[in-house]
Amino acid sequence: MTRFLKAILPIFLFKRLSMVYSVFLTALDSPSAAKAMLWGEGERTHRFHRILHPFTYRLTLANRDVVMQNIVRGECVGGRLPASASFIVDGGGYIGDSAAVFLSLYPESTCLVFEPSSNAELALRNLSNYGSRAIVKKAMLGREQGEFDIFEIGTGSRVVAVSDGVGQLKVATMDAVLLESPTGKIDILKLDIEGAEYEILRPPTPWLASVKCLVIELHGDAAHRDIPGWLRDAGFTIERHRSLLFCNRPA
Repeated sequence: MTRFLKAILPIFLFKRLSMVYSVFLTALDSPSAAKAMLWGEGERTHRFHRILHPFTYRLTLANRDVVMQNIVRGECVGGRLPASASFIVDGGGYIGDSAAVFLSLYPESTCLVFEPSSNAELALRNLSNYGSRAIVKKAMLGREQGEFDIFEIGTGSRVVAVSDGVGQLKVATMDAVLLESPTGKIDILKLDIEGAEYEILRPPTPWLASVKCLVIELHGDAAHRDIPGWLRDAGFTIERHRSLLFCNRPA
């Protein structure tokens, strides 16, 4: 239905209807949150049914969008996921929205969250109630270690490599991430990293054999063209749910 409406409606009208529908769903979940999203300002904290603890967000368009998408509508868990998960990695954790959903869905899991922007501070606040199960790092995932500067843009960020070794941002490789898993495996790897997924997933990727499920938002023509094929070659099946790919190894 969503694809059909998007195909036949002018884009401004489709976006308006999508916002109305999202606010309607928010009202069913938390009437006070829906009211704040329509007329509020500043920062608010609400309880949502999908997550275990109250969640704080700013009443900006970007923050409202991720709350409605991931916490209210559950898009980050809308596709096929493993029945159980103990170690989850959230690459591009933003304000902690998807991590809160994963930690609530899998109450025995630990989630390692990477967010390179200043939004990591709000993510840390939102995930503090999950205790040691949530680990937030103000860093980015990358193919190779290095130093970068960051320029924040909306819900994403643009990073630029620096040559003098004094960049403000650290990079964690997937090999280093796997060392933090108690089992040496990643049950769910979520990547929403504004295009950096192309280099991370570009073969060869031997670490990928240790990942059970990937949830990915692709950015750019090259990513849409190449990454699905790379993942199928690595043994994953792929299903799309809205803007996300849910990639699983056969049971």
